[in-house]
Amino acid sequence: MPQNPEKIVDHVDLFKQPEYTELFENKRKNFEGAHSAEEVERVSEWTKTWEYREKNFAREALTVNPAKGCQPVGAMFAALGFEGTLPFVQGSQGCVAYFRTHLSRHYKEPCSAVSSSMTEDAAVFGGLNNMIEGMQVAYQLYKPKMIAVCTTCMAEVIGEKLGYQR
Repeated sequence: MPQNPEKIVDHVDLFKQPEYTELFENKRKNFEGAHSAEEVERVSEWTKTWEYREKNFAREALTVNPAKGCQPVGAMFAALGFEGTLPFVQGSQGCVAYFRTHLSRHYKEPCSAVSSSMTEDAAVFGGLNNMIEGMQVAYQLYKPKMIAVCTTCMAEVIGEKLGYQR
């Protein structure tokens, strides 16, 4: 697969290359058990009907998965919707590992994200230096058109400031 450390290709362009399109088609056909295009279209049209609407409004119970209610993962999800955007998370490495896993399972393909990798000392003394250095390294490696910054609970709880101090 043609990824090169000197010129890292954005995921949008990378996954359009023949090696990946063939890989994804093979995976879809042999492992995912996907429905036919006709069935997908039929169900899509059914979701626009009054029958579907009334069935949804008749529900009395709701189950909320708290993992899907995590705001930083939502911010990363939104950032990935913009071509050439690299999500940058100001927080611990563990949070970003969870986010990447969650989004990789959602998209069924690898998900790029960068972390400032805050540790205990950054939680006490502030992690702005981690963020500045991390953004510089991320830009040098990935050359994104845009970097979207979001914070995790760790940075929020300590009241991390995301700007230069004078």
